[in-house]
Amino acid sequence: MNHEILIYNKTHRKVPKKFISDIILRTFDFLKLKQPMELAVLVVDGDEIKRLNKIWRHESDMPDELSFGLNSRLPVGEVKFAKKQNRVLELGEIIINVDKIFNRNNFAKILIHSLLHLLGHHHEKSAAEAKKIDQLEKRILKNLKV
Repeated sequence: MNHEILIYNKTHRKVPKKFISDIILRTFDFLKLKQPMELAVLVVDGDEIKRLNKIWRHESDMPDELSFGLNSRLPVGEVKFAKKQNRVLELGEIIINVDKIFNRNNFAKILIHSLLHLLGHHHEKSAAEAKKIDQLEKRILKNLKV
């Protein structure tokens, strides 16, 4: 299966691109996603993510990640997959705050969380949905053995 993961590092720090790709691809496998996917991962510093958060979400905090899905208007978990499995699904963009990355496990958790957002899972709407996404993240992390 041909997934395309574009990774851009906008910091002066070294970013583990293979680790990022590996976590995303293994998460796709865990979720049994057969359709080819395309997404971008942008790694920025705290000041830049804070600026982007202000512009796009009108919030002044410094999040650990932002996710901008091309399917973001869909209800929870309802990203539309093509009937033909070879059609590429463009998921969107994940923006990671490198200043909030403390270790590999933390990095993997943030990537998985962002990816689940792009796939239509959101925790902002209800406590039940927050619990559901948290449990799914934990199952994926346990399976990946990061």
